[in-house]
Amino acid sequence: MVDEQGRRGFRGEEIQGAPPVASPAELRERRLVEAIKLNRYLYLQTQQFEHMLLDAHDLQALLEVLLVSLPRHFAFRSAELWLHDPDGILAELIVGGERYGHFLQLHGDAFEMQELYGLEPDIDLVDATDSRMFEVLKSEHGIDYALLLPLTESGRLLGSLHVGIADDMVALGGAEESLLAHLAAMIARCLTQAVSHQQVSRLTMLDSLTLVSNARGFELDLGREIARAKRADKPVTLLMIEIDEYDDLYQHYGEGRARFVLKRVAQRISSDLRATDMMARLKGARMAVLIPGSGESLASDIAERMRQDIEAFSIDDGRGAVLQVTIGIGLVTWEPSQYPAVDMDQLARQMESVGLKAQESACAKGGNTVVLSRLATLLV
Repeated sequence: MVDEQGRRGFRGEEIQGAPPVASPAELRERRLVEAIKLNRYLYLQTQQFEHMLLDAHDLQALLEVLLVSLPRHFAFRSAELWLHDPDGILAELIVGGERYGHFLQLHGDAFEMQELYGLEPDIDLVDATDSRMFEVLKSEHGIDYALLLPLTESGRLLGSLHVGIADDMVALGGAEESLLAHLAAMIARCLTQAVSHQQVSRLTMLDSLTLVSNARGFELDLGREIARAKRADKPVTLLMIEIDEYDDLYQHYGEGRARFVLKRVAQRISSDLRATDMMARLKGARMAVLIPGSGESLASDIAERMRQDIEAFSIDDGRGAVLQVTIGIGLVTWEPSQYPAVDMDQLARQMESVGLKAQESACAKGGNTVVLSRLATLLV
């Protein structure tokens, strides 16, 4: 009996100096208070942004997320990305990088990036009194602070992401720095994976003869440019091109010379395109060119100059013969404001179909001409 009472008394005994035992409700409240110390807005926006990174399935889409979506998502003024590209690999893989202007920079030497951080790259928030403000975001005005995020992988500096901020909206405490460090590490990992994926995909989406995109690459380019046109509310034009009477050329001169002519024509057309334009070989002597940001009038002028250039183009086959060919071009433009569309996949198929019919019409007219066609007014 005494032992039982002693045991009961022992259970109720408290150790002097120990903190009082907290109830589950008190523990939950304490955790909530601690969590509030972290910038709640930054935390929630970062969570959502991680999903945007994971949804970017190629290098072009990832750059769009970092340079366009990131400042909008966090309500920052702008974003700038420096990438280390000592061997020029990124310069070859990135399609249409010129559209980002000064906000995307490829550096053959990592010295400038290392100068931003010193020996141990770490996240930093700099203001107008810091000399680094004269090195980053040079094309921007009205920025009071710049958030510098080093992008590292296995201890190697891959790049540097700079975010322009108009006021002191980001207070960097320990929790915020950890959160941003996690985000920077995730961006670096996504970049590494995107580059590796792009290198493999480039081999499977490249036409071996002309060294432009193949049909598979064209489908991806068309879908991506339509999505970008919708976001920017700017037109995009598709040119469907075919070498006139290519089958006759093939039969008369043989496969070797016919393929040589096709290769030279493709090289000639691609050499005159802007850096943001895209070209693909679809099938046989049929090619396609995507012209982002160009309405019907400008695209018609481009197509006509292209037709005239090929008409005057003399092709030396290396055997003493000079060959000349012409092309027929079908043109179709999508203006997001005039032809609203919801189903982007259907729109891509419709543009391809309408452009192909216009090209076939050019062929039916004897070739060496540009035929313009328009999309239906109502798109689903």
